[in-house]
Amino acid sequence: MEMELGRRIGSRIRQLREERGLTQAQFAEMTGKAVETISNMERGKTIPGLLTLDQFARHLGVPLEEMVKSNQPEADPHSQNAAIVAAAARRLPDNEMELVAGMIGLLDKQRRKSRRSQP
Repeated sequence: MEMELGRRIGSRIRQLREERGLTQAQFAEMTGKAVETISNMERGKTIPGLLTLDQFARHLGVPLEEMVKSNQPEADPHSQNAAIVAAAARRLPDNEMELVAGMIGLLDKQRRKSRRSQP
């Protein structure tokens, strides 16, 4: 999740910077950061802190919340939830993953049973 967040924020920084016709070098000079730092942030290698995001937002002329807004089309809530579950599942040990898989199986079975009983 953290890498995804870094890439999303970095992509947004790049998008906003490029929309304003700024090179990484120009943006680095404006913000007092090294070009390498800007590059690392835009590639999601480094996640900027809140104060840095606020500084970038001011220099780019956008509200702070624009810095974390995705530049991708909004995914439907079901897809977002599935991605969250998948990301969390990757961090679980095998025995806990088996438990989660069993719980999902029971929920699915109950849902199908409920559908059959409805007219």
